[in-house]
Amino acid sequence: MAQGARAGDMVGGRYQLVQSIASGGMGRVWKAYDSRLQTEVAVKELWLSGPMPPERRAGLLKRAQLEALSAVRLRDHPNIVTVHDVVVEHAIPWIVMQLVAGGSLQQRLEDGPLEVLEVARIGAALLGALGAAHQQGIVHRDIKPANVMLTGDGRILLADFGIAAPETGTGITSTGIVIGSAPYLAPERAAGKPGKASSDLFSLGVTLYEAVEGVSPFLRDSWLASAHAVRYEQAPPMRRAGRLAPLISALLAKDPLSRPPVSQALALLEASAAHGGDGRAKRADDGAASSGEASGMRKVAVYLGLVEDDGLPPGKRNNGP
Repeated sequence: MAQGARAGDMVGGRYQLVQSIASGGMGRVWKAYDSRLQTEVAVKELWLSGPMPPERRAGLLKRAQLEALSAVRLRDHPNIVTVHDVVVEHAIPWIVMQLVAGGSLQQRLEDGPLEVLEVARIGAALLGALGAAHQQGIVHRDIKPANVMLTGDGRILLADFGIAAPETGTGITSTGIVIGSAPYLAPERAAGKPGKASSDLFSLGVTLYEAVEGVSPFLRDSWLASAHAVRYEQAPPMRRAGRLAPLISALLAKDPLSRPPVSQALALLEASAAHGGDGRAKRADDGAASSGEASGMRKVAVYLGLVEDDGLPPGKRNNGP
């Protein structure tokens, strides 16, 4: 176990650990310096806890390397944190990644829920990232606000593909522990079944729900209670989601076959953006958003490439009949 790693240690003969910047049940992330390329990087040490026979440790190391290599295959996507290298040092796997200047969605939510426009933009970026991963048969297995990075220049990046795996993987460790955070697990994964692409989409729905409503719908006092809520309880009615509610509700379907795939989820998001940005008057009783929300949703439509940005304020735009 490498919990004894310290600032100043060298990993792989080139990555010098500078300071610990985050940690969790699966490992710890360090800010590090790549002495060969003379640039800063992030290095994640994966913890293989507890004493175990050499053959089991070798198997876990091999699996960790293969899963990290899965992440390397996604390195060119603009909404995925780039993985640069995989190193085994002192029988511990280390994943070398892009160092992101900014913070996580989880940290952002400490200041309260986000506006519909911002959550829609986050949803579009994460759907794009998951679409790229799922096309290669890779599932993330741990979509949650802590793994969504918001950079200082406005980019949205999905992080921690270090526990990603081919869709044929079970997502269960050799000790029978389900990989992932209970409040964000899909119901089938909470039941111990293999994770599929549809499982990632449920976790995305929970993440977007929390981002716009300000609360995690299935968070309870313990892992087991949260897993039970995920499997058997419905999320509380949404009060702030506006036009995002149909998308989030669809993603939160308990039945994996009822969840929209990425293409359909993007279509739902695009429909909400186009509908919200056309500037036309809506009846007060049909749940339409305010003019400010409509203007914001039009920005999402521009972001998605549905309409061109004419640079005009809503009051000066010719929207037709």
